[in-house]
Amino acid sequence: MVVALTDGISGQLGTTLHTALFALWLAYEENKECLVMSVQPGRRDLETYLIGGGRKYRSGAAEGTGIEAFRKLVKAGFADREGIKECVTELGSHLSLMAEQFYDPVQRTLRDYSEDMPKMLGELEKHYDYILCDVGDERGGLAPQVIGCSGLLVRNIGQNTKGFLRCFKESNAHYAGREVFYLLGCYDAESKYNMHNLRHCYRELNLTNSACLPYCTEIRDACLDGRLLYLFEKWQKGRAGAGLSDFFASLKKAAGRMQEAGRKGVRVQG
Repeated sequence: MVVALTDGISGQLGTTLHTALFALWLAYEENKECLVMSVQPGRRDLETYLIGGGRKYRSGAAEGTGIEAFRKLVKAGFADREGIKECVTELGSHLSLMAEQFYDPVQRTLRDYSEDMPKMLGELEKHYDYILCDVGDERGGLAPQVIGCSGLLVRNIGQNTKGFLRCFKESNAHYAGREVFYLLGCYDAESKYNMHNLRHCYRELNLTNSACLPYCTEIRDACLDGRLLYLFEKWQKGRAGAGLSDFFASLKKAAGRMQEAGRKGVRVQG
């Protein structure tokens, strides 16, 4: 299944982080075969957050040739499991990263990928349980292609209610018939705009289509240091503090609800 994670409200931060976190949880904790990728040319935040320049993970497996090599593989008709393995960097037994290695100029990149993205995602779906894709701006160049091929759309909306009504109106207008999941990042449970009150005020939010992830300084620092994967493994080994354990408890709940929403989703094109 393709899961497209987007900035549901313009300027919302956290989409890239949430893409990485869901991929880590599903692969490392639930043993789902996952591939994580970004379709934002010129931005490599996703791989920077996960592994940065960390030699430990770069040396543990061959660094894949990236998304452009995979596109050419698909066009040539050689996108079998072995071919895909040459394009991805394996971050664990169940997690692969498709590096953002687009080519220039931008206009040519967008044209070629707009044509090829549906088939590329279709090939990946044959080999992975989840393809988690950081789309970013829903009006971005490749956003329509990825969203159109997705079985689930995760819209990051935060707690600022200023853009809520427009966001929900967009869901009804542009994503009718598609499963939409709302994620509130940097969540503050002490705010009067907590999940309980928001679900009471906005009927578009309910227990099955929304979740939250609190702000965590240690997680944010790990992203800036390029050590998110290392920190996750540290937590798995029981070497993390209570604050980090609370954060991953929230991630577990959010990932569970996201998966449940995804089971109802149907890919409608591609």
